[in-house]
Amino acid sequence: MNKIRNGNRNEKKKTRTSHPSTDHLDVFFSQYPVFSYRQNSSSTKEFYRMCDFFDWDRDDPEREEAHDGFKTALVQQFNSLYGTEVDDIESWRGLSRALDIFPLPDDLNKAKKNKVDLETTWEQMFKGKFINLVDLVDTGNTGQCATQFNILKELKEYTITTGQFFPKESAYAGGMLKFLLREILNNHEGGTSRRKRH
Repeated sequence: MNKIRNGNRNEKKKTRTSHPSTDHLDVFFSQYPVFSYRQNSSSTKEFYRMCDFFDWDRDDPEREEAHDGFKTALVQQFNSLYGTEVDDIESWRGLSRALDIFPLPDDLNKAKKNKVDLETTWEQMFKGKFINLVDLVDTGNTGQCATQFNILKELKEYTITTGQFFPKESAYAGGMLKFLLREILNNHEGGTSRRKRH
C-alpha cells in the first residue's frame, strides 16, 4: 500500500536548498518534506519509519539512495558534535563529557609526547567502554545518554537488534571517528578494548 499522503512518489524528495541548521540529520530528513520527521527520536528508527512511510523495499533504488544520504548525515553529525582531529584536546573533552569519563587532561602537551602516546592515553581512558556510535550521535536530539556496555558482545547484540549500524567507511570520516570505529560484526569477543581501525 502506498503510504504517501501529500503528493505522488516523485514529490517525496525535493532538491535540497540552503538550510540554516548545522544539524545534518535535520538537513537529510528535510529532503523528504511529506514525511514528518521526529527530531527527538532515534535517527535510525526515524529512517526505518520513513522507509515504511514510502513503502520502500530493502532493494528499492530510492531506499538505497536515501540510506547512503542517511549514512553521510550520521558521519557529518558526529564530526559536528565531536570534532575530526585526534590531536584536538577539545574534541576528546567533548566526547569524554558525553560518556562521563573523568578526569580529563588539562593540556594536550601534557597528555602526549607523540601521537602514539596520545592514542594510548585515550585507549586507556576508554578501555572497557563499548558504545553504539549512532546512540552517541543521537544524544543531543533524544536527551538520552548512550548506553555503555561492559563487553563488546553485548554491544554487537544491541546493534544487531536495533539496526543501528554506524557507517564503517565514509569519505567524510575524520580522524576522531576513524579512531573510535570498530567492526562489531567480525571476530571481536569478550571485554577487550582492542579496536580495528579504518
